[in-house]
Amino acid sequence: MRYYAREYILDWANLSNTRRRMDWLEVLGLIEALGNRKWGVSDEGKRALEDWPIVSPEVVENYDEDGQEVQILPAPTEIGVLLRNLVDNPSLHKKRNTYNIWIPSPNRIENLRTIVQYASEKVSKNELFSYIEKEFQLKKGSIESMMPFLRADGLIAEVGKSVYEATSAARAWCDSGNDLDLIRIIHSNRRFVGEMILAAREDITRNEIYAEGLKYGVNNEKCRWIMGLLIEAGVLEETQYLHVKATRLGNMFVSELPMMPSEYLESNSCEQDKENENPVENRIDDYKTDLFNALSVSAKDPMAEGKASGAAFEENIASIFQLMGFDATHIGGAGNTDVVVKWRDMSGKTVTAIVDGKSKSSGTVTHTDVSDVAIETHKDKNSAEYVAIIGPGFSGDTIKNFARKKGFALVTERELIDIAVNSQELGLTLEEIALLFKVPNGLASLEECINSKKRQLEIVSLVVRTFKQEQEAMDSLSARDLYFLLRGTNVSPSLEELLNAFELLATEEVGVLNLVKKGTPEENTTYALKNGVQSVNRLRALATSIETGLVE
Repeated sequence: MRYYAREYILDWANLSNTRRRMDWLEVLGLIEALGNRKWGVSDEGKRALEDWPIVSPEVVENYDEDGQEVQILPAPTEIGVLLRNLVDNPSLHKKRNTYNIWIPSPNRIENLRTIVQYASEKVSKNELFSYIEKEFQLKKGSIESMMPFLRADGLIAEVGKSVYEATSAARAWCDSGNDLDLIRIIHSNRRFVGEMILAAREDITRNEIYAEGLKYGVNNEKCRWIMGLLIEAGVLEETQYLHVKATRLGNMFVSELPMMPSEYLESNSCEQDKENENPVENRIDDYKTDLFNALSVSAKDPMAEGKASGAAFEENIASIFQLMGFDATHIGGAGNTDVVVKWRDMSGKTVTAIVDGKSKSSGTVTHTDVSDVAIETHKDKNSAEYVAIIGPGFSGDTIKNFARKKGFALVTERELIDIAVNSQELGLTLEEIALLFKVPNGLASLEECINSKKRQLEIVSLVVRTFKQEQEAMDSLSARDLYFLLRGTNVSPSLEELLNAFELLATEEVGVLNLVKKGTPEENTTYALKNGVQSVNRLRALATSIETGLVE
């Protein structure tokens, strides 16, 4: 099976695809059992082989998944100039940015196109923000965090004071309608885009991708964002959760992109990363990696781990929720739900949700796979307030409309893993994570919450870095001082965001900033950086102790 799946570029996840074809061949009398689990071609099959045209792997090599020949249109002139500049002046590679990426989901590329098209003519910041807020139901903070990416990646430019306009390259992308043109623009402005495709010419694990990204100064989270865009553009594909590979389109496309010269790579990043390794963190990461991989595999293999149909998937779902801090129990069996998830809300009340796990070898769950009568019965039996259906994917509008009407959340195993990763990295509360159960906009609200927390952490890093750089010359700094220092940066934090960061860093528990002089209003209060390294070591030691207790 592996040989033919590879040679004929088939996306078969397990042996069931082979079994189906063998069943038909047997019914048609083209193959026959020889005993001892062996099969042979019958006389009728041999005659068929003589008469039928046989398709060789070479015939499908240059065709995509839909049987269409892979063709790559040349870049529009405005975008071609960006790529040629990198060829003519390789030192420009050093200016390619490593800023955070954020675009509202789902359909990130299409949503990005919508935003750029709105800014095809000059528009004020307030008008642009109001449009994005209304179009995607986003908060201002989330829009603020999107702007650095739009500017740094050459999609929107500030052409006047608080006046924005799409770049000529971005307008050319909108005119062409070709997703590859977007990737060309981003590659010209951002590190480790085309290079990620190149790294994935052969099947590669995510950890290997992350290690490669470090050489370009790109951390794991930014790698995941870049990877998501490349998958959506069709140049990368996930062979399983922890593995990616360039598609045929990607392999052809990457050959035209100028790559960052090796002399500009951060060769010591991997060594630095090893020095910072923590044995407890490694044990936890190994467990998470194994669990995420098991969830991904069992989502598409109902008989995974040699267990009853769907049982492994259900158990892994329960383990993911336990990892995030929920009280999660695998039930399974006839007459009850698969997983019961419980948590306490802010008032101390216990909230219950049930989860129906759907493992499908086809990779998609349809409306015929779901029984609303059974789910409602299970919901009543467990006194649950929420219902989630988790599967590898969901096919068609029928199941989505049905789930929205019934109030059932549809969550893919990929989305569940991403939520679990962010819950660990950002310290999400259970109430924040539980947004995934809310219909119709729970997942979108959770993504906005995640993005907001990422921006908060980015601003904290920026505040500390600015204090370190400026304090010697200015002795102490206020939030207003930093506002003027940082308003021209790509992050461009608001005064309110800076006040929040100051408040956090000055708490007794954190103790990184020390109050120097109280001011009125609050943004004039000045602080000095103190004991930064010691504070980090103290917080890290406390976290390690807690993790050790949880693991052992």
